[in-house]
Amino acid sequence: MPTLRDCVVLHGPDLVPHHCVRFMWNRGVITALDLGPPVMALERGTLVVIPALTNACTLLGDSPLADGAADLPLAAAADERTRALAALPPPEQFPHVAGHLAYLARAGVVRHLDFCESGAEPARLLSAASREAGVESILLGRFGQPPFTAGEIAANVLPLPEPAREELTAMLGEVDGFASVGLTAPANEEACALTNERKKLRALACPSPHFARALALLDPHLVGPLTTAGPDETAALLRAKKTAVLTPRAAATLGLPPPPLAALLAAGVPLLLGSGSVMLNTPNLFAEMDFAWKLARQQAGPDMPVDPLAILRMVTCNIHAVLRGHYHGRLESGLPADFTVLNFTSPHLRATRHLIAAIVSRVTPEDVLGTYRAGEPIWLAPQFSP
Repeated sequence: MPTLRDCVVLHGPDLVPHHCVRFMWNRGVITALDLGPPVMALERGTLVVIPALTNACTLLGDSPLADGAADLPLAAAADERTRALAALPPPEQFPHVAGHLAYLARAGVVRHLDFCESGAEPARLLSAASREAGVESILLGRFGQPPFTAGEIAANVLPLPEPAREELTAMLGEVDGFASVGLTAPANEEACALTNERKKLRALACPSPHFARALALLDPHLVGPLTTAGPDETAALLRAKKTAVLTPRAAATLGLPPPPLAALLAAGVPLLLGSGSVMLNTPNLFAEMDFAWKLARQQAGPDMPVDPLAILRMVTCNIHAVLRGHYHGRLESGLPADFTVLNFTSPHLRATRHLIAAIVSRVTPEDVLGTYRAGEPIWLAPQFSP
């Protein structure tokens, strides 16, 4: 059976680092964890095994458009995205999408939630590329065109128009869930019923004037990507016991205000982290964690340190509350062998006084030696042989 010896493993729901004499897996399951004492500081190099990462918000359909918004204002960037994607046939998009999925594996990610384009073809393209890369793609479909005008959303009384209802029904045959953006209360209620009937996921996008009511009617598994959240929205999230996903680097790239990460953490809202559109950033969760931790520390102020463990949980064990089932995001004997092996023998990592902080703020994809999904490697560095 494959085995790692004399390493450090982040163990259990609290991701406690332990010396580990033997880490063994077989047939997709962790079979042995011979743990020694907890360890937070390292004085010499070692391998560090962490739960494999989940990127909770990607838009890999934008893969052919990397940096296409670099010199454009927000509205122009959105228009350019629509125009450029419409002009590019799916076969020409495939290698770009496949390349970004390979990068996800290279960067320690075994699954991502993708807010994909409307229609069957984008979903099929992403599913095919996902099978090739070994990364699990959980697809959340969106409407091709908004079903309601701004005035109709403000009135909040119209049901889902029949063309939109037909589009949603067809969409749910191709994807894993539905991402609700700009719907009225009756439309959210209908969407909840349709997705429940087909056992699909639901995501509710950014807060609106009717946020609390939309939360109640749609009953989403996930909220976001969340760009703003005041006291009312935060209280509504807590009452509804919902998990929100943040994409702070994407907001910064677009020149938007950052999400209130420190306030959400302090309030106790369960959070996930995503990289957003690959038009704006690489889908690099290590860069995202580094940015998020520093953003939270800046927002909290110099006298209120933010625990880096809270950031690491956003890309590991917090996913269980959303997906349930076998999506644990933690390492324990008997659980799925979804893990990432980090090379802490490098000069910038081999000595640290706070291992979790080093993972969050110092590790890069170049430090990933192996990414395993259900015990099978989907990425191995050439120099790594377990």
